[in-house]
Amino acid sequence: MNTTTIRRPLLALAAALLAGSLAACGSTPHARSGFIPNSVTLAPAGELVSEWGGKLDPSTVGAVKVAPATTPYSGKYGELDAEQLSEVRVAMSEALTKEFKDMAMKPGGRTIVIHAAITEIKPNQPLRNIAPQTQILKRGYGYATCEIYATDGEGGPIVAALMQSHDTQRLGTEKYSETGTAKRASEDSAKKFRELLFR
Repeated sequence: MNTTTIRRPLLALAAALLAGSLAACGSTPHARSGFIPNSVTLAPAGELVSEWGGKLDPSTVGAVKVAPATTPYSGKYGELDAEQLSEVRVAMSEALTKEFKDMAMKPGGRTIVIHAAITEIKPNQPLRNIAPQTQILKRGYGYATCEIYATDGEGGPIVAALMQSHDTQRLGTEKYSETGTAKRASEDSAKKFRELLFR
């Protein structure tokens, strides 16, 4: 048996392990759920991020209202129970409220209404993430996808939309909670949406 014969199976094994690693952590673009209306054409804006619109003049905004966040799609949240999903929705609403709390109320200004949903979650498996050697191929890691859009007034035209997925990170504490990545995704998406809306 020559070295070429040995090398080929090893390369095939390495490729299979790499593919399994990527699949385990969700590092591919996620399909739109339909939460953001299909009339909005999202464009890629970085790894696992799509967006549309934005560029509002903050001086024209009289108020920003954050509608309660939702988790609207059954079967898209792994084994999370109702209490855990409630915690995730609260985390998303609080993250958006925090991002826009500095917006001064201006009489006569337009009211921007923000709608948000976490449309998909693969929960972390904390017991697999305790020690470095148990994190092989990131099999205990998860991901979450957030979709956010804003309307000019209640039921008005959409002025900005964002879809972002977030993979569990090796560094940090999010991997030690089933919902940790979803909560981190909420914070990251809220910040990115603020940037999009007023950039």
